[in-house]
Amino acid sequence: MEKYLKFSATILQNENMDAAYVEVPYDIKELFGKGRLLVNATFDGVPYRGQVVKMGTPCYIIGVTRQIRRQIGKSFGDVVEVVIRERESEKKPMWKCPRCGREFKNKDQSHYCGEKPKTIDEYILSQDADKQEDLLFIRQILRDALPEAEERISWSMPTFWKKHNILHFAASKGHIGLYPGPEAVLHFAKELQDYKTDKGTIRIPYGKVDAALIEKIAKWCWETGNHA
Repeated sequence: MEKYLKFSATILQNENMDAAYVEVPYDIKELFGKGRLLVNATFDGVPYRGQVVKMGTPCYIIGVTRQIRRQIGKSFGDVVEVVIRERESEKKPMWKCPRCGREFKNKDQSHYCGEKPKTIDEYILSQDADKQEDLLFIRQILRDALPEAEERISWSMPTFWKKHNILHFAASKGHIGLYPGPEAVLHFAKELQDYKTDKGTIRIPYGKVDAALIEKIAKWCWETGNHA
């Protein structure tokens, strides 16, 4: 029998933004065995494809887009009927590196065909020359913001660490990925509106490194004990 959840919930506003969500009154991990659940949902019968997650909140939540709110004629503070059903993730064909033959989910995935670097210096020197300047710049910003943190390679990425991973950064084909974790991305959502973000990732275009913003995020991660 298909497993689904049905409940009533109040539409809540995400801080002062035009963004909304509802709280899911169930332990998703206990019911489905997953901390993040891809779902087909309905809000007052209007369909929506999304995910149920914890984003620094005490319980699981699911977003209610502006379009959905317009369709059902409801806004912050209104009660909505919610139904969620688990959906399978869409599997994409794997990309094979023409040099080493390894397969990855994303095309042109950043990786090492040979031995992995053991230090951040080795990591940066292994990247294309036109990417190294921005990588060095971000490293220096993080050094200044986190003077007590240690530098290391973790998950194959340059990492600033102090008893836990504070944040990572890494080179990609068209951007530098900054990985402070999902709670940091949610906390700075308003200031990150001009960036592409996903879960705990911030995509920073080459040549557009905002030192003040990166420093602010790094210090927040340090002061709050946020884990990447």
